[in-house]
Amino acid sequence: MNQVKDNIIVRIAGAAGDGIASAGEVFGRICARSGLHVMAYNAYQSAIRGGHVWLQLNVGSRKTLSHGEAPEVAILLNRTSPALHIPMMKKGGVVFYNSSQIQEDLSKMRDDVTCYGIPFKEIFTEAGVEAVMANTFLIGCVVGLLGLDANIGLEFIRDRFKKKGEQVIALNNRVFQGGIDWVKKNAKPMEVHLKGDGKRRMFLTGNHAFGMGLLAHGLKFYAAYPMSPSTGVLHYLATKARSHKLVIKQTEDEIAAVNFIIGAAHAGVRTATATSGGGFSLMVEGVGLAGMMEEPIVIINVQRGGPSTGIPTKQEQGDLNMIIGASQGDFPRIVLAPKDTEDAFYTAGRALNLAEKYQTPVLILSDLFLSEHFQTCDAFERLLPIERGKLIDHTEGGYKRFLITEDGVSPRLVPGAPKGMYCSPSDEHDEVGNVISDVLAGLPESLDIRNKMHPKRMKKLDMARREDIKLPTLTGPKNAELTLLGWGSTYDAIEEACEYLRQEGIETNHIHFTDVYPLPNEAVREMLESCKEIVAVENNFSSQFTRLLRAETGFDVKRMVNRFDGEPFTGEDIFNRVKKELAYV
Repeated sequence: MNQVKDNIIVRIAGAAGDGIASAGEVFGRICARSGLHVMAYNAYQSAIRGGHVWLQLNVGSRKTLSHGEAPEVAILLNRTSPALHIPMMKKGGVVFYNSSQIQEDLSKMRDDVTCYGIPFKEIFTEAGVEAVMANTFLIGCVVGLLGLDANIGLEFIRDRFKKKGEQVIALNNRVFQGGIDWVKKNAKPMEVHLKGDGKRRMFLTGNHAFGMGLLAHGLKFYAAYPMSPSTGVLHYLATKARSHKLVIKQTEDEIAAVNFIIGAAHAGVRTATATSGGGFSLMVEGVGLAGMMEEPIVIINVQRGGPSTGIPTKQEQGDLNMIIGASQGDFPRIVLAPKDTEDAFYTAGRALNLAEKYQTPVLILSDLFLSEHFQTCDAFERLLPIERGKLIDHTEGGYKRFLITEDGVSPRLVPGAPKGMYCSPSDEHDEVGNVISDVLAGLPESLDIRNKMHPKRMKKLDMARREDIKLPTLTGPKNAELTLLGWGSTYDAIEEACEYLRQEGIETNHIHFTDVYPLPNEAVREMLESCKEIVAVENNFSSQFTRLLRAETGFDVKRMVNRFDGEPFTGEDIFNRVKKELAYV
């Protein structure tokens, strides 16, 4: 007897402008309110209308770890979709399509997939029903097919359209219920048991979580230039500016954005920006300025396919080398790479704390998948304590902004305090901030200042390694025969791959890095040397993190799987690539 599945993969496909993302969000939120777990991925092009896009949701009674590979249920919204997606369906899958729009008989394409053509225009002829509402009808069909609670869907529609009035709510509810009723009369239920745990979950993106985390941990100034896929952070924070007394500045470019936040940090407020790789390239000089001035700034870099404009709406972990080496010369920085949506919330708050504690740039490496995919998440019920480091608001005089201290961190005075005047230059300087322009002349006094001030700043990295940088997590059996190694947003997909490998009798564990730089080198090397066989998993061509590990610890990971075609990993994908790499049969 076949075991009834407790998860299902649903794909919605059509053209940009067909309401793909909106339909997917509606379905995902209905599932989230039903106490189910959802992981969604939106594969879209850089076009407002036209082209081809699809969105896939993996819905389950247990936590879903990727958006999955082949769909089992599909909603097809335009004529291009059938030829692209029906061949990818799992055997026994179900397809719903609007036969008022797609007039060919799709059942002829595969005899092991059931296709339901529904003439939406013929079913709903009343005034006010628009063509785009076919999406709502087809979502109702899927809700009915999967046996989900219709009342939860109706409640969500009421919440979504409450600003448009009762007439609009009633019309959308009739269309949604019409899909459920159509399935009851015309379709065979799927053998899937989607039982929620009764816990309503948030359904949000990593960008939402970053914005929430910044806001919850004291952000007061945010400046950014819109650049996909980082713009969601700006959009979210802009909606909260008035209610939370937050200053938002949409700047003319990324150079202005980084200089704005350096100025805000200098004035003593918590500040941040977000961009993508191309925008961060423009910020690089500003990052160096913050390093020399010892200003606490936070930059979220949402990676996408490069170089140059590259593949702007696709996934990649290709900016690590740039982040680690951004700007000329040596200066301390901290680089964090959250593993999932919940981690994005806490990483944002932690970054603000670390920036102020060490008075240095903290750089967060997100990517398109983490920042833009929707995922169910439990409520963030705890907050990190706000730690402002050595921030002071008064002095008795003789203040030295860049005082040489044992840990490399100087007292930081809020500008405007009496007796607290100082310089904050971009040139090398003494403890007060006076520029030492005579270094090139080789004067002993200036050389001595440089030889003290430069190591003073770099000491911060040693303190960070000791006090704040987290070791990678290890999940799975400690003495496993195979270890998968990853960093950042690949966490869930690697966890799923480990499950697949264990099911085939391959004992597997998982080492994962979220604190990318600086690394506690000796402890990391000890962890890696305890592993029997390591395969690194990276969403880039040149295994950038593996190279960083080798440079920092001397440990050489010899086996790796890479994906750089613009799509994110899934557990099934990693599983197949690892088996190929190790020649497992």
